[in-house]
Amino acid sequence: MFKEPFKMRVGIIGLGPKGLYGLERLLANLARDNQQIPVEIHLFNKSTSFGAGYIYNCQQPSYLMMNYANGYINMWPDQEPCPIVPQPKSFVDWLKEHQAEFPKASPYTFSSRATVGRYLSEGFAELLNSCPAHITIVKHVGEVKDIRQEEDDYHISYQDSNSKTTVDDIHHILIATGHPCVNDPESQTQTNHVDFIYPVSRQLSNIPAGSSVAIKGMGLTFIDAVLALTEGRNGRFEEDINGIVTYIKSGQEPAMIYPFSQSGLPMIPRGNTYGKPAYTPYYFTKESLEFVENLEGKYHFERQLLPLIEQEFKAVYYAKLFSAKGHELSLARDFTEVEYQIDGFLEKYPETKRFDFQEFLRAPLSNIDLHKTTLDYIQRSILEAEIGVESSAFAATAELWRHLSEFFNEVYKFGGLMPQSQKTFLEEYAGHLNRISYGPPIENMKKIEAIAQAGLIDFSFAQNPNISKSAGYSLSNSKQEVIQADYMIDARIPKIQLQRCPGEFYGNLLERELILPYVNRQEGRLDYRPGCISINEKGHPQDDTGFANTAITFTGTPTEGLTYDNDTLSRKRNDFVSDWAKDITENLLSLNTESQLNPTLY
Repeated sequence: MFKEPFKMRVGIIGLGPKGLYGLERLLANLARDNQQIPVEIHLFNKSTSFGAGYIYNCQQPSYLMMNYANGYINMWPDQEPCPIVPQPKSFVDWLKEHQAEFPKASPYTFSSRATVGRYLSEGFAELLNSCPAHITIVKHVGEVKDIRQEEDDYHISYQDSNSKTTVDDIHHILIATGHPCVNDPESQTQTNHVDFIYPVSRQLSNIPAGSSVAIKGMGLTFIDAVLALTEGRNGRFEEDINGIVTYIKSGQEPAMIYPFSQSGLPMIPRGNTYGKPAYTPYYFTKESLEFVENLEGKYHFERQLLPLIEQEFKAVYYAKLFSAKGHELSLARDFTEVEYQIDGFLEKYPETKRFDFQEFLRAPLSNIDLHKTTLDYIQRSILEAEIGVESSAFAATAELWRHLSEFFNEVYKFGGLMPQSQKTFLEEYAGHLNRISYGPPIENMKKIEAIAQAGLIDFSFAQNPNISKSAGYSLSNSKQEVIQADYMIDARIPKIQLQRCPGEFYGNLLERELILPYVNRQEGRLDYRPGCISINEKGHPQDDTGFANTAITFTGTPTEGLTYDNDTLSRKRNDFVSDWAKDITENLLSLNTESQLNPTLY
């Protein structure tokens, strides 16, 4: 199994933030090992951007912004064992050291992704510099294509710029590949179709000035694409004393940008929420679910969870309205008592519109003039975000899902919803909840509004248009209006879909039966396949019998579907790497003891 001298070899595939967190925990655990057993750690990354990956690459433009306040970002965990670096710095501490470069940065502001990438990359460099002598770290730049198993060892093959190379005799593997597939494999070879926009300077450079561009998806990636085609082409913004932002064209932009999505709704921007008092859920809680009967440990989202979530939304919304009028909403476990107070309030203030959760979530826009009503919605959401969560009922309600999602993830993960109920949640609710709570900073949404006011964005086809392709792309809306777009940009972040488009790497893992697609099953009900890998609660892939392969561990995006909300820099949300690092270290000590007792076996 192991060759003399006794040495364990570990592979980490993907060195974006999730892979970086795994490396950090592994080094912290191994450094605590007094026996100083030799270990080789092989790091595989598509680019030289170790620690940051594509999304946080240090070389990308500064206008690509985070939607996560600086104060929340910290690559170093507050847990044992302590990090191996002498002085681990939070992102805010790091920004203070670079105050000359970032004079306006504070815990409450938002930074560019490139700046966060510098922080992560420097943290990676610190780990290498602080690495104990008995640990060897080897970097491999290239895309991993395959893993082969021979007895208890694994061989990792990757493609670099010149050739395919294989690293042999790996004993433990952490897979943190991020977004592993494309949205539309059939369109990848088309020169007027962009499936993935990052890095924007390369991916969008072939779109000429004066062309018409359709953008599929209206989330954060849509905003990045628009800014790359405008500000990234020497357009500029001016802001007056009243905070009104105007876009000044450079002449290098597309003639028109046509965004669209299934809902046609833009994201709600986020003001600063860092340092605000933490919201404690009252209705959607573990205690409330003790009175909700589940079936074999699974819940029905719409019948059992959604009513509690709706009560939470109503309570927050009306608490702010009551406060604005000098009243106080008294919460009660029996929500009919709260409804009674709300009815009285609405009678007293008849101009107040009754809150409707579904309407808030889906915000129906008029088809008579979809462009104008979409712009009106953007302007209102900016205004409410600027008022802030402490005073605005709209802003406080919009950010509520961030506070509820942590407990929801505990209920949801590893098949916590009934099969078809999970499908309903993912297809009909997850996107809307992300839209209202995880939007861009106000600054970026103001830019989108300004670009639209400058006549470069047309929202008239935003709501689920019909699309046909000839030389370009034809979009038609409900009013039977038709436009032609020269280019199509897919601005949706791809999710892992093993059945539809596994890609070469995951396709090979499937073929070798190192992984299987997860199936949410329940007796007497239709199965549901969310597209992710079947893993156990430690991230190990498992077969149909439930047997887990402890030599391989997944973290981050590949676990989405069995977990919820992995697109975050949080170290605590769905943390698979802490146990992974601890288990490897314990396994190493055990094997070393065995090798000393039975040297002929190794």
